[in-house]
Amino acid sequence: MALICIDLDGTALKKGKPAAGVVETIRKLKENGHEIAIATGRSSHLLYDFDTILGVDHLVLANGGYVESQGQVIYERYIPSSVVKRLMEYCDQESADLVIEYEDGYLAYRKDTDIPDKFCGIFRINTPDIDRNFYPNRNVFSMLVFDSDKVDDMREKMPELQFNRSNAMGYDVNVTGGLKADGVEILAKRLGYALKDVYAIGDGMNDKQMLQLVGHGIAMGNSASELKEVAEYVTTDVMDFGVKNAMEHYRLI
Repeated sequence: MALICIDLDGTALKKGKPAAGVVETIRKLKENGHEIAIATGRSSHLLYDFDTILGVDHLVLANGGYVESQGQVIYERYIPSSVVKRLMEYCDQESADLVIEYEDGYLAYRKDTDIPDKFCGIFRINTPDIDRNFYPNRNVFSMLVFDSDKVDDMREKMPELQFNRSNAMGYDVNVTGGLKADGVEILAKRLGYALKDVYAIGDGMNDKQMLQLVGHGIAMGNSASELKEVAEYVTTDVMDFGVKNAMEHYRLI
């Protein structure tokens, strides 16, 4: 039996809805005795019940910052409040848009342009309200920045953080580390799977370390070329039954 970790946007979802064949594929995988996990950059506040819709029992959220197994939280990793404050101050200085993914909300610290709202439209998530307050006791899973001209400077000034492009408009901001790979490894250990028996499928650069970690890393056909280069197998596009075709390739269904 295997543990299969599936990214959401661009992999299991297209324009905020399950991609063709995904729900049926997950059902067949479970019928065959496999365990399924969502592995996404989204926090729990932005999950929108897709775990229920897809029929998934395990969650690796916030790019590995939160792991849940059958309703039980087994791992949480937050961005230190002092680091959050430093990025806020930097974005104030440089007039860069910044969105904060709190444990209990999704708010814009700065939204001087319409880019954060356009970003949300691509992923079909609610646009964030503006809140200019700093909350030192409020848990932050991840953040989003939208000024590509400043990202290299942010990386240099804040090595505690890593910035991974979500799409042409924005970057996921997380604690430096293995991202989803860390969460997947924790989940696999919890469920008793050797990494050689773990499959992971995704389309974004935040999936790279996860695909490199597991025994079978799968890139979607719509992935960036850099992700395809590290994958064991490249499946078809999200619009062309990518998840289903990958699972059939490995004879898991």
